[in-house]
Amino acid sequence: MTPEENGRGPAQNPAGGAWPPPERYPAEGGRQRPDQNPTGGAWQRPEQNPAGGAWQPPGQDQDPNPTTTTTPPEEIRAAWGLWLATAFFALVGMVVNALTARFTDLPVATQDALRNAVEDANSATGGEGQQISVDLAFGLATGLGAVLAVLVAAVTVWLAYRLRAGKGWARLILTIVAVFPIVDAIAVIIGVVGGAEVAGGRDDVLGFVVVAFQVLAGLCAATAVWRQHTPEAMEYLTAGGGRRASK
Repeated sequence: MTPEENGRGPAQNPAGGAWPPPERYPAEGGRQRPDQNPTGGAWQRPEQNPAGGAWQPPGQDQDPNPTTTTTPPEEIRAAWGLWLATAFFALVGMVVNALTARFTDLPVATQDALRNAVEDANSATGGEGQQISVDLAFGLATGLGAVLAVLVAAVTVWLAYRLRAGKGWARLILTIVAVFPIVDAIAVIIGVVGGAEVAGGRDDVLGFVVVAFQVLAGLCAATAVWRQHTPEAMEYLTAGGGRRASK
């Protein structure tokens, strides 16, 4: 079919030249004129397509699943940094304590309790097998505490990154985790004010380092909880808070 037979002459083509055969524009139940768009509206010339190439219906040149990321607000970034500091201070304090602690550094009441526990354990075996010494029990307890400190620090760091990614459940878990360093810091401060040897009988420098790291970890955790519960942070963490970073 010629352009004239189709009702459109060459002069009626805005792009110049003859219109393509109408077979190039199939439609359900018959043919369409070349100025008809199967999705509605007018056809566009190739140079009218910003992406270049053949014409696409409106919306088809867009990503149906955009992955736009949003920079976390200042409150979330601050809470993230504070949680990293909390993990660092708590871990270093525990490692220093484990490497320098001695059984005689413990309060007298704690020493008596550990001796009684070791004696009860040895009595339960009826004197058979290897007997547990107080020093061995103390070393095992200290080593276990150091391992747990590493695990807790690793989990805290991972949760901090989940918080920065906009995960509301990470905020809830971190709020629960914060109870431990905060309570520990309060106990240390009360002990210092009351004159108790909270760092044991070690020298002043090591005692100050252990106490300082415990207090710093508690302060950072408390501040992080406050920053992650501000309105700006809550809006970012809630389901209706907009597009969030996925990584």
